[in-house]
Amino acid sequence: MKPRFRQSMNWLHTWSGFIFAWLLYFIFITGSAGYFENEIDRWMQPERVVVQKPMDDADILAMGTRQLSQSADDASQWYISFPSSRDPYIGISWLQPADASKGTVRQWLDRHLHPDSGDIIKARQTSGGETLYRLHYTLYYMPLQLGYILTSAAAMLMLIALISGVIIHKKIFLEFFTFRTGKGLRSWLDIHNIFSVLPLPFHLMITYSGLMLLMTVTMAKVIDATYGEGEQKHRQFYSAAQAELTTEQVISMSAAQLSPEAALTDAKNRYANLPVSYVGILARGTENQQIEVWFASQRSIEFASMLSYREQDGQVVMSLSEGKAGAAARVYDVLEHLHEGLFADIYLRWLYFICGLLGAGMIATGAIMWLKKRLAKGPDSAGCTLRRLASINAGMIVGIPVAIACYFASNRLLPFDMALRAQWELHCLFIGLLLSIGLAVCSATQSVWRNLCWLAAVMFGLLPLLNALTTKHNLLVSLIQADWLMLGFDLCMLVFSAAFVLLAIRLSKTTAATLSGDDVTRPL
Repeated sequence: MKPRFRQSMNWLHTWSGFIFAWLLYFIFITGSAGYFENEIDRWMQPERVVVQKPMDDADILAMGTRQLSQSADDASQWYISFPSSRDPYIGISWLQPADASKGTVRQWLDRHLHPDSGDIIKARQTSGGETLYRLHYTLYYMPLQLGYILTSAAAMLMLIALISGVIIHKKIFLEFFTFRTGKGLRSWLDIHNIFSVLPLPFHLMITYSGLMLLMTVTMAKVIDATYGEGEQKHRQFYSAAQAELTTEQVISMSAAQLSPEAALTDAKNRYANLPVSYVGILARGTENQQIEVWFASQRSIEFASMLSYREQDGQVVMSLSEGKAGAAARVYDVLEHLHEGLFADIYLRWLYFICGLLGAGMIATGAIMWLKKRLAKGPDSAGCTLRRLASINAGMIVGIPVAIACYFASNRLLPFDMALRAQWELHCLFIGLLLSIGLAVCSATQSVWRNLCWLAAVMFGLLPLLNALTTKHNLLVSLIQADWLMLGFDLCMLVFSAAFVLLAIRLSKTTAATLSGDDVTRPL
């Protein structure tokens, strides 16, 4: 540490930001992709059939229950999903019971239905957008708890880096409007400041809320001290944390009339202007059977989103969910909605996504500056190590987007009925990252960044072509059929490709030595 306070904060900012820089960069990129997990799911399962014309909710319910009766009559829980703007298709899911004679295990299964025939659509198995999103806090190839611990540690250091960064910049907002080209490290610092200050409220919110959502790791001892140690005690904590605030009333419906159709009709009469999201049947075939009707989120953090119906003493009791029961649970719920953007419309999700990419850019520029400053001190015993570290840094910064492009490409190239297909998509992601790092280490210092950018440009540019060659979808067909999710995904891939092309051309003209640290006096 340094003797003066601001110098100490500068030291703290530098090291807290760099220690987990690559992990934080990975977290920001995959987390940002998660804001469009539904749209990614649509592209990665092109066999899904979009509902093109309005359908009556009762017809959708009848279609779903008919198919579930045929495919999952022994399941204790059913769910039927209704079309929405982000998920414009009909889906069913059920809890498959364990059966040793059939060789099945207890797990959730989901399928999609054709809106015309009601038949189950045979779709490729995929990890999809949700798994890509979960990578940002579970990581992969390691125990789940270890992933939580690493993610929590990275988030804690990120929060420290943000706070210390605000302290060390006395003229932080003035510096935001300052960008000096051709000044080497000074230019990189200006870019770093822009990426940091512009979305600073987002960075603080996303980091702090992420820590709170992982409180079972960050506050494990507090939970142990209050509830006790052990799985059973922890379940008491989870039950208290997730307890719902509900109001109950007996409605004018006889127990003999209670059915999914009657529950849906009653719920729609109560909330006529709200779109139905799910209908669920829990504890099927038992005296505790319960029917749930879920409504789609209405851009509100707190909203009565679910009605449940059950029989009690020959009458029908309706329960209205009005949010979390306790103050702590409500705070946690608000933080979860803010972190995941659950209340956001398309425009706000794009804002979340762009702020996430700016956060990744902030981390990337910080890592580049850290290496450039040390390489600027001249050759020494650590010079070779630093240059190798700079190559790996390039491989990580460009390699993670390349890896995601490999993830998408594998969805189109792997055999349709391949065993463990979903897992192999994720394997391809990390193989792409390792190959990018290998290419960076093996490339000449002056060309490493340029080569990687050309690779990223080619990978993203090929995705719409692969989509057209391996499926019935392409840009023109998607436009004609008004399949905006498929069209938007392909266009975004072309935009990313064009961005990497422009960056590669820029590097070709000026030389990549500026980034790699070979010549720190070269202009940006």
